[in-house]
Formats: sequence, structure tokens, C-alpha cells
Amino acid sequence: MKHLKKSILLFLLGSLAIMPLIAGVTGQESITRVSAVIVPVIPADTFNITAYGAVNSTTVNNTVAIQQTINACSTAGGGVVLFPVGTFLSGPLAMKSKVNLHLAAGSTLRILPYGSGNGTVAGTYPNSGTLNDYSDFIYGKNLTNIAITGTGTIDGNGADWWAAYTANSAIARPCLIRFDGCKYVLLSDFRIQNAPNVHITIGKSGSDATIKNLTISSPSTAPNTDGIDTWGPNINIFNCNIAVGDDNIAMDSGSQNITVKHCVFGTGHGCSVGSYASAVGNILVDSCSFTKTTSGIRLKTARDRGGVEQYFTYSNITMSGVTTPFYVTSYYPKEPTTPSSDPAQSVTSTTPTWQHLLFKNITVTGSPVAGILWGLPEQSISDVVFDNVSINATAGMKAYFVTGLVFRNGSSITASSGSAVTTYTTTISGINVATGKAINTAVEEVQNPLIKCYPNPVKNGVLSITAPSNIDFVLLTAINGIQVKSQVGVSDKLNENVSDLPKGIYVVYIKLKDNSFSRQRIIIQ
Repeated sequence: MKHLKKSILLFLLGSLAIMPLIAGVTGQESITRVSAVIVPVIPADTFNITAYGAVNSTTVNNTVAIQQTINACSTAGGGVVLFPVGTFLSGPLAMKSKVNLHLAAGSTLRILPYGSGNGTVAGTYPNSGTLNDYSDFIYGKNLTNIAITGTGTIDGNGADWWAAYTANSAIARPCLIRFDGCKYVLLSDFRIQNAPNVHITIGKSGSDATIKNLTISSPSTAPNTDGIDTWGPNINIFNCNIAVGDDNIAMDSGSQNITVKHCVFGTGHGCSVGSYASAVGNILVDSCSFTKTTSGIRLKTARDRGGVEQYFTYSNITMSGVTTPFYVTSYYPKEPTTPSSDPAQSVTSTTPTWQHLLFKNITVTGSPVAGILWGLPEQSISDVVFDNVSINATAGMKAYFVTGLVFRNGSSITASSGSAVTTYTTTISGINVATGKAINTAVEEVQNPLIKCYPNPVKNGVLSITAPSNIDFVLLTAINGIQVKSQVGVSDKLNENVSDLPKGIYVVYIKLKDNSFSRQRIIIQ
């Protein structure tokens, strides 16, 4: 039977992501909002690839049979393309909307091996029609409601690709999974390994991807084998174990509202942003561990690759044997010899900003260096907070061109040799730069009765706020304490649209730049 008709739908549940908005130096916790990441809705009709001619074999090319199965599933209105127990070799596959590729336990989908580069060697991966240029393995563009699920394996058969690339870096190797401009994506539960190039890419113009419970692995020497690359907004990455030869995760230009939680990072270049980092922000990395990665938290870009990178929160993290646990740089691929050797340039739309960074509840042991924070002479990294962070390293931290670097709540750096922090054109507080010991510089918040919220009750959908000095931010919570809205201030007046909130009682917290605040109850009618 070609397929089995079922009446249920898959993936009806959405998932929530907590996205950071503000990490301030004033002692205030990072402000978050709840953002829904929509997961796909896919019919459960099942199409078994063996019914279309696919064969369990380590030598048979199943590309045509698997693609026919995907096409038939799509033509029928969508459903599940089932890979049963066995090994199935394939060349590039075109994904379709409303299709779930389901890898049953004990199944392996393996790409054809690298050939000569000219696409003529039988039983090898075909090129795109151009010498040494290859289409991605599982690819989709401008699709909706797509998924790859199950506890089977996707194997990139990468060793020959890596050897060929080492001999000739002009080879355009395939990504194992790449979805460009796709919405409502789910990747769940399978193992993906030994990619010729990147394992998973959520490409530009797409949104709403959930990636969870994956094991992603390649040797530490495998070139450019990023685990997960993102180029779009609203992405959840949960409970993944990633050990690869390049960035474990790389969040590139356009990555907004990204949540990474409960992930384990082994070999690789860390949980990274960039190097293409324009319009990256609202990033939360929480409850993760790093073991022997070359970097831990790595934010990297260059003068021609940046522009408005802001609001990053990294919390509840452990790092062991990480070469550079904190690495924030506006130079890529490498910094100048000294911070004084590079003259300031004009600020442009691609100048990196790196602002509002919060590192909270982090323990680092066994690192050669404590970290590198290296901004530009024309544009400092700004508003960086280490909150309850303990760093144990051989050498201290470099902080060059950083404005508002704050260590608080006992944050410290224990360096075996040299100063704990070496600075250049940097403002720093809360730590003894020589010894790395914490200095108590807490500033008490003061209630400010001159901050006004009106009208109250709110009847027109707009809450207006005035203050005697510039507003830092506004946080709106439900009466039970759940945060529902926040906004950054730029002057002594601010209007907050609350028309989308249910009627009821709320609490508004207003923080001013001078560290005074007001907390008031309001009614929305």
C-alpha cells in the first residue's frame, strides 16, 4: 500500500521561547519577553520510501525513489515520509511543504560519497553542473510546515569531502540540511553526523524553527563543520549535544529572538554570533555546559560585517577546559597586534556595536585565558555585566575599548600569572584589575515620586509615562509577576501600546538613567 490514511495531525503544540531584551549595568536583571515560536502542522498520512522503490543497501543509490516518495506525499496534501530500519544512500533531495521526513529507530539516511568533482563517477554525489560545486543534501526554499523527526541517523559521509577540501579549498561542499526562507520548521530527536560542510542551516528570510533533542557530531579536525547556523528570527534550540569541527552554533545576520537552552557543547568553536552579525539581538543562552571548546561564548564580527548587535543574555553556564571562555571582538578573523596600532575609522552602518551583554551565574575552570573583549577605537563594546561569574584561568582577561564593564555580585577572576584584567580605553568597576577580587560597588535604587503613569485606568490602549530625567527602561508585568512587555527609553517621555493586553491589573516598573525608579499598579480597561 502506497500510504496509510490517518485522521490525526502532527505537531499541534507550539513552544515558548524566553528572549532577552535588556542587560543593563545598573544592577537590574535582564528584561525578557515571551515570544511564541510556531511549530509545523503536518498531516499524519504515511508514505514509506520502500513502497516507492528504496532499498536497504550501502551501495544502491535511492535518490529517485526517495524524491518520488516526497513528491507523492506533497501531491496528496502532505504527510510523513517514513525511513524504516536500514541504510539508504541518496543524493540531493528537494523538500516540500507539509512534509515530515521521519527517521525510524535503526534507520540511516546517508549521502552519496564524494566523487571526482565532475559529477561523472557512478555511485557518487552529483555536482550541480559546475565543477566541484554541490547542491545541499536536504534543501527547501520558501516552504511552510516542514519537519525532520525520529531517532534515526543522517550521515554526511564526510571524510572524503574533508580530504578533498584540504587539497582544494575551492570546493563548494553541501550542507546536510538547509532551509532558506522557510517558516514553521521542526528538527527533532535524530542524530546528524559527519557533514561535508555545515550540518544544519536555517537560512535567510525564514522564521519559527524548533531544533531539539539532536546529537550533532563531527571530528574536531573536520573543516567548517558548524553544528547549527541561523540567519533568521524566532528560533528555539533545546537539549542538543553538539561536538564538531567549527562553531557549535553560529547565529549570523538577522538572527533575532534566539533561545538556546539545556545544550551540551563539546569540541568546536563555541556558541557563537557571527562573523556576519548585522542586526543580531535578543539572544538567550541558558543552562548549557561547555567542555574543551576553543571558545565558549564567542561574539565575532568586523567593520564590514556588523551593525546593531544588542541584548545578549548568557546565564547558568559551566565551562571546563575552554580555551577562551568569553570572546567578544569587533575584529575578524584576527585582532591587530596591539590596541594602539589600529587607528579609528568613520562609523558606518556596518560598524559593530556589541551592547547590552549580561553574563550571569557562570563558572569557568581550567582555561588558559580568562577572556578577550576587544572593541573598536571608534565604537566601544558597551554595557557589559558579569554577575556572579567565577573565572579560573592561567592568564587574565583583555578588555580593550569597552565602556561600562561591570563585575558584580562577587564576580571574580583568578589568574595564575599577571594581572586579572588588562585594560585599554576601558571603563571598569566591581573588580580589582590586579588581583581579580570583587569590589562592592553596589548602587542603591531610590524611589522617585516624580515618575508619572497616566491615564489610570488605561482606556485608550496607550500608557503614557513622564519622568524628571531620561528613562532607562520600562517593564510591564501581570499581577502574578509574569513579564508581558518591556521598552527601552530614550528621553523623559515614553508611550507604551497596551491595546493587545487583556483587561486587568498590571504592575509597571520604570527605571531611570539616574538609577531611581517607580513601581506602580495600573488598570487596563
